[in-house]
Amino acid sequence: MIGNLGTVIVDQSYWQSAIAARPNAAAKGFYLGGICWFSIPFSLATALGLSAVSLLLPITKTEAQAGLVPAAAAVHLLGTGGSAAILIMLFMAIVSSGSSECVAVSSLVAYDIYREYVNPNATGKDILRVTRFTIVFFGMGMGVVVITLHTLGLHMGW
Repeated sequence: MIGNLGTVIVDQSYWQSAIAARPNAAAKGFYLGGICWFSIPFSLATALGLSAVSLLLPITKTEAQAGLVPAAAAVHLLGTGGSAAILIMLFMAIVSSGSSECVAVSSLVAYDIYREYVNPNATGKDILRVTRFTIVFFGMGMGVVVITLHTLGLHMGW
């Protein structure tokens, strides 16, 4: 929940997209994105959740709390294709979120910290190098945070 709040409000990649686009196109894109950001997960969860209930799928409370209801419904309705579809959607959502956060953090560090305070005369190569280092270290840092939270038993269902 905290990550989504940060993504929507302060994510640098959204600002970069808005600045690079024409104002008319950016406004339409943000409106459409906001509608999709709510409607696609809501409709998918509602359809698969209600189908699992109506089909009387044998889903335990623990499985439901772990978020396995959409996967169970998709597998029951579509077989292995349903499980592949859920897996692909989940993979795409995770990679997109991770990529967006990496772009945001690396550009903030490179332009707002490195070029502003460390090396005001930085060249394009310098900025690119700092961006790449930031992505690697940010990724490793997030990996450590995730492993720590998992080890402590803190997750989305805690």
